[in-house]
Amino acid sequence: MKNDAHLTDPSSYRWIILALSWLVYFAFGLILGSIPPLVNVIATDLSLTYSEMGIILGSVILMFIPLAIPVGIGIDRFGQKKMIALGILLVSSSAILRSFAFSFDTLFLTVLLFGVGGPTISVGLSKVVASSFEGKERGLASGIYITGPVIGSALSLALTNSFILPLVGTWRNVFSLYGIIGFLIAFTWILLARESTIGPDQSRIVLPLKNRLRSLLGHKYVWMVAIIGSQFFLVFYGFVNWLPTLLEAKGMDPATAGILASVPPLVGLIGSGIIPAASTAGSRKPIIIALLLIEGVCMYLVGITSGSFLLSSLIIYGIVSGALLPLMLVTMMDLPKVGAEHMGIASGLFFSIGGTMGFIGPSIVGYLTDLTGSFLPALILLAIIVEAMIIPTLFLKED
Repeated sequence: MKNDAHLTDPSSYRWIILALSWLVYFAFGLILGSIPPLVNVIATDLSLTYSEMGIILGSVILMFIPLAIPVGIGIDRFGQKKMIALGILLVSSSAILRSFAFSFDTLFLTVLLFGVGGPTISVGLSKVVASSFEGKERGLASGIYITGPVIGSALSLALTNSFILPLVGTWRNVFSLYGIIGFLIAFTWILLARESTIGPDQSRIVLPLKNRLRSLLGHKYVWMVAIIGSQFFLVFYGFVNWLPTLLEAKGMDPATAGILASVPPLVGLIGSGIIPAASTAGSRKPIIIALLLIEGVCMYLVGITSGSFLLSSLIIYGIVSGALLPLMLVTMMDLPKVGAEHMGIASGLFFSIGGTMGFIGPSIVGYLTDLTGSFLPALILLAIIVEAMIIPTLFLKED
């Protein structure tokens, strides 16, 4: 009884739900990051081109486009626990089923299943943080939980070729192992997670759903934050997911390329843990502009440098890019008319637009690389798009 009372105490349970959220997002990142280090192995085994592998890499987020807003509505109305549990179960099933793929079509469909479960995790966990934390703690919590997928992806990138693949024998067994880890974390979430809210109970919201949708979707700064934040998905799926293959094209062996490709997400923990927590509502615009500027330059430098310059570019890129997603999410949370009550729908819009960019990014990189024989033209295009996001940021009003 004492333990139950402790778990339901909002002052302490918010940290437990944050830890559970981190684990769920860790599994998300682990499975998400499992394909990039295996691109060449899978492409050779299934006779796929880079253009086809680009579509596969983008398909993990393709279903965010139609599902993110409906999922956000469902989470706002029916709560977080069941929706997030469903999401992690689908994501884990996707990993298991990939091990049976035998063609482009079958691999595409099994990876697409990840995109069906993914929105409930990404949208749901942002709602959990908005509902469990207030004030500066909200920025701190956003910075903490967003490290889950970062560390999960980094471990996939660093260990898949250097340790896991030699251990389990085939790329198919790699996916199965990561799927089993996801199912264990899903069981932990189902066992321990509780609904947690700040402010009025979700069931007592007076505004009808249609009015809330009209209010949020008519809020130009909600759209602006979603559009600016979409560059994270463009870059993560278009640049980071291709990074192991890009480094192999520079002459690195797969194990070394995977380890080096894990540097940006790992050092991104510095940016995600410090910058969002140190920022306050109304003062984030200049920080966002500076981060976008540096991010685009670093991507270009990765394409043209080697040795210590390449490593330095990856480190700096990792720090600034690691800060951008939690910074944009906490900016969204603090916008007028959003807050904890409407974060499900608002973040649904955020991830829907992000899903579009997340699919376009790797597809463009794969196509341009097949077309030109080099990754550099694709990196230049990605960098230009990132820098273009500075323009709407100049007009952003946070309050």
